[in-house]
Amino acid sequence: MASGAEKHPQPTTQSLSISSYQDEDCLIITCVGPSDCRNCIDTLYRPIMNRMEDSECTGLVIDKRQILCSREKRSINLVAETILQYSHRAVLRKLAIVTTIEYKSDEQLLLETLYHKGVNIRLFTEPEPAIRWAKAYP
Repeated sequence: MASGAEKHPQPTTQSLSISSYQDEDCLIITCVGPSDCRNCIDTLYRPIMNRMEDSECTGLVIDKRQILCSREKRSINLVAETILQYSHRAVLRKLAIVTTIEYKSDEQLLLETLYHKGVNIRLFTEPEPAIRWAKAYP
């Protein structure tokens, strides 16, 4: 019989870490570690959107499958507001978020909020289709 820890492995890092690479005109971000919405805003969304402003990238893929969200501190509205602040300054044509089933309802709320504000955003459960979609024109 599997314990809860075996079903949901805990990250070995104590803080949110981010790695990135560029594939053509698409920036791919991978996140690992524990976080809450405020930490994601300060550590993930603001720096990434600043980087998008200064780059030639028009597609953005954020792989959040290895983030463990702190449920008591979530605020999807703050995340949406942060992305919207930058969406008019950065040339963001497509935003793909790769997530797990566990957090899909939260990400769906973020998607609906941003989509209705004009951001071309989609959710994925695997990075490969997300990258293909973010790189494809239009």
